[in-house]
Amino acid sequence: MNADYLKMADENGKKVTKLVGNVALKQDEILMWCDSANLDKETNTVDAWGRVHIQQDTINAYSKTLHHDGNQKFSKLTGNAVLTDGNMKLFTDELFYDVKNKVSYYLTGGRVYKDSTIIVSKKGYYYSKVKDVYFNDSVVITDPKYNLTSDTLKYNVENKVSTFFGNTIIVNKDSRIYCNNGWYDSKRDISSFGKKTMVVNPPQCLLADSLYYERFRGFGKVMGPFQWIDSSMAVEIFGKYAEYYDSLSNIMATNHPLMIYKMDKDSLFLNADTLKCKDKSVNDTIKNFYAYHKVRMFMRDMQGVCDSLFHSFEDSSFRMYYQPVMWSDNIQMSGDTIFLRIKDRKADKLSIYKAGFIISPSGKKYYDQIKGIDIFGYFVDNELHHMDVKENSESLYFGKDDAGKYIGNNKALAKDITLYFKDKKIDRIVFIDKPEAVFTPMKMLNAEQFKLKDFKWQIDRKPKSREDLMDKTP
Repeated sequence: MNADYLKMADENGKKVTKLVGNVALKQDEILMWCDSANLDKETNTVDAWGRVHIQQDTINAYSKTLHHDGNQKFSKLTGNAVLTDGNMKLFTDELFYDVKNKVSYYLTGGRVYKDSTIIVSKKGYYYSKVKDVYFNDSVVITDPKYNLTSDTLKYNVENKVSTFFGNTIIVNKDSRIYCNNGWYDSKRDISSFGKKTMVVNPPQCLLADSLYYERFRGFGKVMGPFQWIDSSMAVEIFGKYAEYYDSLSNIMATNHPLMIYKMDKDSLFLNADTLKCKDKSVNDTIKNFYAYHKVRMFMRDMQGVCDSLFHSFEDSSFRMYYQPVMWSDNIQMSGDTIFLRIKDRKADKLSIYKAGFIISPSGKKYYDQIKGIDIFGYFVDNELHHMDVKENSESLYFGKDDAGKYIGNNKALAKDITLYFKDKKIDRIVFIDKPEAVFTPMKMLNAEQFKLKDFKWQIDRKPKSREDLMDKTP
């Protein structure tokens, strides 16, 4: 104990020791300095005033006044209270300090400074043994990299890891994150978020139950059910695993995800083993979309399958590769490559390149067939209106009498053929130039005359419904 002036006094019936000027006190490992103090030996308490300073290990606390209970080893600091531990600083008007357990807390509002990070809350608890600060009620973090508001937050001042609980909003330069729990490691620039997380980076938005993000390289992983939305493209992707880059702009979903492309009065449903959406080039707002392996698509008036698909939002065309097949009602269309162009969110043109083949069931056993090198189909209100079959065109059509009985088939060769549709069926066939046609009665047909070369009816590959595609999503 040290002081410039010491006096014994009686205050309110209690004997106290008054210390004035350069007061220094010690209890176990606790050191205390102030301008003046009253010691009550009976209750083992100290009241101190003026430039109060207490020290324990690396902890230093400052205030205008202090009340210390030596039995409980508990201090209350009031008036511009400050607590420091290393380069961490805590500011509040009223600070409580549990000397025995090395725990300090405030209940009337405070703020913590750590390097360039500022954390503000109504309540805060600092556990110096483990370097954890718990913030509660109206928590706000201000950092050069982000701003955060939360109900409850744990912050480790040593490793700079923030763990948040309850309604939390994180605002970055380009995005906003809403979540209920998660953590952020500001040293490594890595974060993780739990259930009901939403990341908004217009025009993209991601909803997920488990999200891991490496901010320093713009890479994220979604593990568990998610929904990715791009409002500019009217596209949504659902799945259970995805990776994304550059603030949601580029995403790759695996494990058979589902994509929904909203069209006029309808939507295109598509799933595959892998779906990828990325910018056409750096600093480009145009998106390219890729689907790999076991691609299946469904619209109310059209369905399709292929192994790989590419879609550019620049020209709104779906390009289908490797054994592509499309159906309009029961009309099957196949070729080496199929392009489906969308205009004003409606099907506009279907292009079948190389080995184009059209099959339409005529009955339980018979199929009307048309083939050519290239085939081009045109839509009106999402329904096929007519198709142009180009170069080396062939047709095989089964005729019926007035009673509906099959009488034979007509096989014709022409340079080009045009088909017209009505009620989703072939209504009439127009041959360009003079066709070479041969009619064969039914009783004279042999097995090879029922089908054109390369005939392959693939109805078993046709998606049956939207739900059929959804069932494939894990």
